[in-house]
Amino acid sequence: MLKKPSKTIKCTTIKNKTIDVAVFKKLSMACAIAAVFSSTGHALELSATVGLDAEHSDNMTKQAVNEQSDLKTTVSASVNAEHSGDKVQVAANYSAARSTYQQDSYEDQTRVTGSGKLVYEQIEKQLIWTLENSRKNVIKNKTLNDVEDNREDRSISSVRADLIMHPSEVDSLSLSPSYTAIKYEDTDGQDSERIGASLSWDHALSKIDGFGAQVTYDDVTFDNDQFDYEYYLYTLSYQAQLSKLNYSIKVGVNESQRESADYSGQYINANASYELSSSAITLNILQELTDTSRGSNNEGLSENSASFNEVDVFERASVELGYQNSNLCGTCDLNVSLMYEEETYEVLPRDNEELRANVNFAYRLTRLMSLSLGVQWQDVSFSSTGLAQSDYQSVSYRTGLNWQLAEKLSAGVYVAYEEREFDLQARDYDELKGGANVRYSFD
Repeated sequence: MLKKPSKTIKCTTIKNKTIDVAVFKKLSMACAIAAVFSSTGHALELSATVGLDAEHSDNMTKQAVNEQSDLKTTVSASVNAEHSGDKVQVAANYSAARSTYQQDSYEDQTRVTGSGKLVYEQIEKQLIWTLENSRKNVIKNKTLNDVEDNREDRSISSVRADLIMHPSEVDSLSLSPSYTAIKYEDTDGQDSERIGASLSWDHALSKIDGFGAQVTYDDVTFDNDQFDYEYYLYTLSYQAQLSKLNYSIKVGVNESQRESADYSGQYINANASYELSSSAITLNILQELTDTSRGSNNEGLSENSASFNEVDVFERASVELGYQNSNLCGTCDLNVSLMYEEETYEVLPRDNEELRANVNFAYRLTRLMSLSLGVQWQDVSFSSTGLAQSDYQSVSYRTGLNWQLAEKLSAGVYVAYEEREFDLQARDYDELKGGANVRYSFD
């Protein structure tokens, strides 16, 4: 039996503030859920954070010429909800940010991002319902600069029922019908719906490892039915959980079938993590067929959407390697990540490759103050040059100081510099920016 949280519920009202409608709905829903759990004797942990950020840039629009400096002010709020009960588990974290620009370099922006998941075990180990939602702010067009006008929110919502049978103590059969809806904030034509099901068999070899097989089918539809297609996935899998090493691998084939053409490819999904007392190494490998609507399902390090109306199926291959050490020198934290991603489109001339490296270092100066340093390097190349696409490399640096002013009040200041060089040199730019922020949390 899962342990129930012991904290009580507190819903705080923020007066004299203008809250985005989407945020208000999510906050209201969280409080409504809290009331339901309270009335039934279950505890739902709620916490929230409000923040204010001010950032000045000497090149807010990231242009090679006619650089425009501006001051960006952002008011933000986030809410986190967690519950773990006998039959219901809830995990949700959403945030909203409202940004304004003093010199009107961009229109005012409101971003709502986060994720939520609810699992309801209606019949123990036999019927389980799962509702999920994720909202992520993604780049519309990877060929253009990463600025506000080239970003939008993508929402992915799904509901799934797992019908499970246990023919033996070590075997389980699952039938999982599902429905998924993908919605974009701005882009027309990329919204989609997916109705399908998966049939899987899992066999436990021992207490620490097992293997399985799965067949998945999805009927994918768009606003323009000429882009509709059927998706098939056939896989075999193996997973093991050792004392320090956990890993899983799923391999097979996937294919898309539509009236214009059929495409197929290899499917690989491998994950491994090796943990020591204060450090961990992770490896994630993925190769799959997806489309311009779903992209990386709001799960990848490099997120982009499709700021065009034509829908296409493409093969996405990615490798992510990470290293984390939370006690490098007693008061140091180190995070290093390397990522390679390749997108190969079936029709559209948008094939590209991306290589990225990140290094983040934090040093605790005192119990209440810490210094952070970060470096990011990125190399992006395109196979086609017919759409004003230009390969580029960029490097950015960031350093900051953070203070814990009180138990629930924190503040920080930072300075950052970015430089991007294109093969088409007329687009080269650099940007220097700095800012300050303050956060207050309550639960």
